Amino acid sequence: MTRGGALAALALLACASACGQPLYVARLGLAEARILWRREPIREVVTRPDVDAELRERLELVLAAREFARARLGFKVGESYATYAEVEEHEATVHVVSAAYRDRLEPYTWWYPIVGRVSYRGYFDAAAARAEADRLAHRGLDVNVRPAIAFSTLGWFPDPLLSVTAEEKPVPLVATVLHELFHQTLYVPGEPAFNESAATFAGERGAMAFFCGGPGADASRCEQACRTWARTRARGRVLTHYADKLRRLYASKPPPAVREHERAWLAAAAAKTLTQRHLGGEADVAPPNNARLLGALLYATRLDDFEVLAPGDTDPGGALRELVAAAGSKSDPFRALAGLAASRGKLQSG
Repeated sequence: MTRGGALAALALLACASACGQPLYVARLGLAEARILWRREPIREVVTRPDVDAELRERLELVLAAREFARARLGFKVGESYATYAEVEEHEATVHVVSAAYRDRLEPYTWWYPIVGRVSYRGYFDAAAARAEADRLAHRGLDVNVRPAIAFSTLGWFPDPLLSVTAEEKPVPLVATVLHELFHQTLYVPGEPAFNESAATFAGERGAMAFFCGGPGADASRCEQACRTWARTRARGRVLTHYADKLRRLYASKPPPAVREHERAWLAAAAAKTLTQRHLGGEADVAPPNNARLLGALLYATRLDDFEVLAPGDTDPGGALRELVAAAGSKSDPFRALAGLAASRGKLQSG
């Protein structure tokens, strides 16, 4: 199971019946309450003699990453990731449903108070997620259901480290924690692609800083974190190139049969490129499914622009603070990002 991403839409737990779907919200609230009920302070857990040494290392890493996020990266950490919750995988897995139109690269969206309009919806119940996906498919939409084992409630609740998340290796674990904590620091309502892509940058570049010169300094883990970020950006370029070709195809408004044939051919070509470059994620593009592609692009949009803010192995702390200040005050956060990147580029060239 992959990290999947922050299910920021879980902040809708705070909206109750104002969403117009009280039963859906109540179910999410009950599942979240069960998780919160099991929280234990990590500082107490690590002192227990019966705690597995590998788990103890992971928990200590999370505490260090949390402090690193606060002091070095400028994140608002609150009480999140200061506690640990032992849960079964089926209890913690959020099944994320998304949908998109077949004749254009445009997501189907839901609107909620607080988080705005988003292109996904989360369920703790797999059957409920599948029922929603089937309903959307009957409307002629491309649909996708994916699992996620880490999510953010945007600071509405003190998110604990889940035991299933703690099973990850050190580098992806730290990247996950930083990714989720960044959502508490910057969240632009109605801009899921910016929110998730910015958190990808914050999480993976933050992990590089943590393992390459921070409290988790380790040559091997530093190298792994650097490789991961380079691979993530390369994969984002392939997905973006594929998406651009699809947009041109849809803009030409071909007959449905031609459209389906052409997008299948483009999907196969994108999958081949990902395979040849060892970038993984072929399932995100083939067989063609606009919902699956847009779901992948949520986390991989304009990553090279983010990289310009803190190129190479530059400490990303200052860049992240600038990004929070600029994007949080603009209605178009990607425009704010472009402005910062252009300014940083001029400074570098000058």
